[in-house]
Amino acid sequence: MTLDELTQWGPWAWIVVGLFLAAAETLMPGAFLIWLGMAAIATGLVDMFYPLSWTWDFVIFPAFIFLFGFFGKKIYGSKPRLTDQPFLNRRADALVGREFVLDQPILNGAGRIRVDDTVWRVSGSDTPAGTKVRVTGATGGAVLKVERT
Repeated sequence: MTLDELTQWGPWAWIVVGLFLAAAETLMPGAFLIWLGMAAIATGLVDMFYPLSWTWDFVIFPAFIFLFGFFGKKIYGSKPRLTDQPFLNRRADALVGREFVLDQPILNGAGRIRVDDTVWRVSGSDTPAGTKVRVTGATGGAVLKVERT
């Protein structure tokens, strides 16, 4: 298809391309082709009611891409993902507030506790083994901050 044939379609070329891009989004979901498709359809609709040259079409098309992409990000990007397992991949955060017995003493600010079948590194003030401690936070995801209870 040449540019001359495409210009004969006028605004319908934009609408057809937009529908093609929107349909392609269903085959390759990634939430970006839909915004391109909507921008192409909007360009075709503007061109249908206010006939523009192809030069102006190529100016307003990127503007519509930006507009739809910006509002799409605002609408879909700001929703928090709710899950039935909020601490999945954040296991250290799930331990905050719980109490455990030191498995190894805290010497020079470092020690260990046993949580079920896992041994965690802890940091805090020097404390002998067997002392009950409460987890107050986590650093780096793998080291728990503890204090005596």
